Parts: sequence; structure tokens; C-alpha cells
Amino acid sequence: MKIVIQRHGEPDIGEWGKIPSSKMEKWITCYNKSGIIIDNKPCSESLALAKNSFIVCSTLERSRHSVKLLEIEEFMSDASFCEAELPVVKIPLLKMAPHAWSIIFRVFWFLGLSKNVESKKEITSRVKVACKILENLAEQHNNIFLIGHGIMNRLIAKELLQRGWDGEDAPNGKKYQGYRYWEYSVFIK
Repeated sequence: MKIVIQRHGEPDIGEWGKIPSSKMEKWITCYNKSGIIIDNKPCSESLALAKNSFIVCSTLERSRHSVKLLEIEEFMSDASFCEAELPVVKIPLLKMAPHAWSIIFRVFWFLGLSKNVESKKEITSRVKVACKILENLAEQHNNIFLIGHGIMNRLIAKELLQRGWDGEDAPNGKKYQGYRYWEYSVFIK
């Protein structure tokens, strides 16, 4: 059995410049509704792996649109694979790029701040559900290809390794890749 976990393509959200933290809720909403930049396509290896697999993605548009860019018509979409949400913390008098705010808010989340979003404990439970779905699908279809999200994919990868899946070494010698858009990792059992 094989499970491929790939991060979605680059979102088409436009240029926001530097914004105050109070505008991050609006940015996150736009990000979650955004599709993928059309010119940003997956590599040929991804396309080949996807063609021979049962496709799964999150319910977020950037994940679903990425599936379409893989030229796949039929797929399963499930909210269990959605990204861990960011808590928005109002920090006055400071403006930064949304990506910089995202990093700061993710650090807050890892430190336990989960104001109005799922906590790390809740995400851990959701990761277990997501892995169970992937394992059940792998038993039915043998090859599974998940188009997911950066943090959630890492947490799923870690859980799969704990469940006895073996991560294939990537060309750079790492067991898990998936930090950048369209990067993927392969897990076998």
C-alpha cells in the first residue's frame, strides 16, 4: 500500500503588501477561498503518481483546485484534511506581510494559543481521524494521493510514521518533504 501526501499549489490570492494584524481575518478568509495560480503546475512525477491513485483532498478551494490541475476528474473531498486554522492576535501599531503574520500566529498556535480556532489537542484528534480515513482507503484502493496543506500534512506524516508506515527517502535524503507548494512525500506499508 502507498500513500502520497502532497501540498497544494501556490494560491492565487494577489498582492496584499504590509497589513495590520487586524486585517488578517479578512486575508485568511480570502486565502481559504482562493484557487491556485494557473501557471503553477505540479511536476511530471506528481502527475504520474496521481494518475495511478485514488485522490483525496481537503474541502478548501486551494486543495480542490490543485486536484483539477493534476487533471483528475474524480476525487474525494473531506474536511478532516483541512489546514489547522490560525488564531488571529491583534497586535497594534505593527504592519507586516500576511506571510510574516502567518508565521507569528502559527508559533502562537504551537505555544497553545488557539483563540477561536481548533486547539493543538483538537487537531491531534482530527489527524488521527484523517490517518484512519487514509488507511481505510489504502486497504480498498492500494494507492492513495492526498492533496493537503503544509502543517496538516506534516502532522499526518508524523502520525503515519507512528502507525508503522515507512517514509521513502526523497532525493535530498529526508523522510518527509511537503513544506513548499507541490512538494510531496511517499509512505508505504
